[in-house]
Amino acid sequence: MTQLVFTEALKILDGKFCNLPFHQERILRTSKTFFTKPTLVDLSEGDIPPEYRSGIVKCRILYSDHVIGVEYQCYKFRAIRKLKLVVDDSIDYSFKYADRHNIDNLFSQKEDCDDILIVKNGCITDTSFSNVVFRNESGLYTPASYLLAGTKRRLLLEQGVIQEKEIKAEDIKEYSRLYIINAMIDLEDDVSLETSDLI
Repeated sequence: MTQLVFTEALKILDGKFCNLPFHQERILRTSKTFFTKPTLVDLSEGDIPPEYRSGIVKCRILYSDHVIGVEYQCYKFRAIRKLKLVVDDSIDYSFKYADRHNIDNLFSQKEDCDDILIVKNGCITDTSFSNVVFRNESGLYTPASYLLAGTKRRLLLEQGVIQEKEIKAEDIKEYSRLYIINAMIDLEDDVSLETSDLI
């Protein structure tokens, strides 16, 4: 039987973990779902290698019923200028599997765009690596039909910064801008594009 492996990505800003409780909770929820006992991930800021204690750093944890490995790398924002809408009505990524072959297969359809925006059963979900937020004159909205319950998405919802709403593909025209958000990318980082650049 193939071992189930999951991944968790955390942002480290100047030597401090960001939004750590939400990440720990997701690891705990995942491990309780798939394994007989919770996977314990002991993250200490003292364990961050000295060369990764300044600037923005991505900490990636691989785990199953135990921690397989922890990796650190300096983080650079991706330029996202165009997104390709791709349809998959059966995709499921409700847990953060290390095996992303379904998403990778969809990503291969991006053509000359920078990434994809996945449509499931007519509804907007996520890109290949992030949740999304749409802006219009009345506010900021994230699709209720997300694939993965992202930690940044949850934080922004709890803070009341964004609202959850069903957004169908044909509704995109009602919004002016799309923002990329994930554990590494805040709204303020403005990794965004005009909705006219959704192909």
